[in-house]
Amino acid sequence: MLLTKHDNVTFTNQTVYISGQAFIRCNFVACTLVLRGETVYHLEECSFDRCNWHLDCVMLWGSAESVRQVKAIVGLLEQGLQNLQAQEAAQGGGEPGAGPGGEGTADVGGPPGGGRSPFAT
Repeated sequence: MLLTKHDNVTFTNQTVYISGQAFIRCNFVACTLVLRGETVYHLEECSFDRCNWHLDCVMLWGSAESVRQVKAIVGLLEQGLQNLQAQEAAQGGGEPGAGPGGEGTADVGGPPGGGRSPFAT
């Protein structure tokens, strides 16, 4: 499957459909990111600032692949949370959930563990 490529683009206050697309060095600011679990996507060196994720996936009984796909997304969310907490600690506390200027940013260099997107075929 060919993916639509976005390189070094900033998306602000938009609903962005991640599925079927490749995002390289993109910035997402206050976006809603929609991911359908049965399609491929690629995220590389992207950053997320105050974004909400909408996951639409079918978890098949006994499917290790389904579990792996969900874990990859949870890994992105955990990485963002860790980055936000590090920013808050560097500021000396601050309001929970607020980074510099009220922002929380997650820099993502690809899927957890490196390599290809968990939905790439």
